Amino acid sequence: MGAVVALAVTLAGGTLPVGDADATGFSALTAVRGASLTPWVAVLALTGAALAAWTWRGGRSRPVARGVRLATCAAVGVVLAGAVALVDASILARLGYLPVTAIMAPFDPELRAAFAEFLTPGVLLQLAVLVGAGLLAASTTRFARRAVGACESCGRRHDGPDPAWTTPASAARWGRVAALVAAAIPLFYAVTRIAWVLGIPLGFSADDVAALAGDDAWIAALGLGGFALVGAVLTLGLFQHWGEVFPRWMLGLAGRRVPVNLAVVPATIVAVAVLPAGLSLIALGVSDSKLALTADSWGAVGPALLWPLWSVALGAATYAYWLRRRGACVVCGQG
Repeated sequence: MGAVVALAVTLAGGTLPVGDADATGFSALTAVRGASLTPWVAVLALTGAALAAWTWRGGRSRPVARGVRLATCAAVGVVLAGAVALVDASILARLGYLPVTAIMAPFDPELRAAFAEFLTPGVLLQLAVLVGAGLLAASTTRFARRAVGACESCGRRHDGPDPAWTTPASAARWGRVAALVAAAIPLFYAVTRIAWVLGIPLGFSADDVAALAGDDAWIAALGLGGFALVGAVLTLGLFQHWGEVFPRWMLGLAGRRVPVNLAVVPATIVAVAVLPAGLSLIALGVSDSKLALTADSWGAVGPALLWPLWSVALGAATYAYWLRRRGACVVCGQG
């Protein structure tokens, strides 16, 4: 559907909200003319749609040659890289601002008006790109599993033992390390923002910290810092017992098993949103020569440099959690 829309806009001579045509965007692509970028978005979307169709059906009726499998995965990698380049930190910023905006909006008319800016054409396009990229990645994963004789759904092998690193015991070990890394990075971000709210110029100039209090920007800083802090704590649940069984203080849920998707789905969404956000901010900083880690700026730009690592670590920790708790497969029955 997205490919059809992109092609229609291109053939009609229109411009998609990309590059300089996206007023809300702040990626390195804002320097590129939207009219020039639109045809390439259409090509990317059409290629992605064709690959999605092929990976969904390929290999079901007959084996796929190894060279074709490798070429398919390489092509998908190129499309996914292009999709990541189109997405900036807008999605992650809105996820971060949403909790504080929802809480404070009834008491602040400016925040109520901010809801109208949450779903701009540019943001909707980026959401569509992320959803499409996620579906393509999922379809390709099933294709790759099918190609090696494994279950499409759970990845378990039918013709031999699974790789040792996918066993629950092994996943518990490397998943713990990944979760600790994934929790440390948003914690680092949260400490800087909360310090600013408290008037402490941690990696920020004293004048800038004072300006936060003067224009009510401290509310946003507190919301983002609090959101990151909660996320860091929840990440620890990917290897802690309370991430599998609700703790005693949760009335009505105490002692019940935590549904696997209750942890996997939101963690995956954050991991997916963090990667393009971090890469776009790094690219923007490099292109504008703004990545100077000075005593008065490292708190503002330093955490973003770690966001790609955060994405990878959180994705790995989430996958390890799923490997430990996936249970018997409803498709192949293995478990």
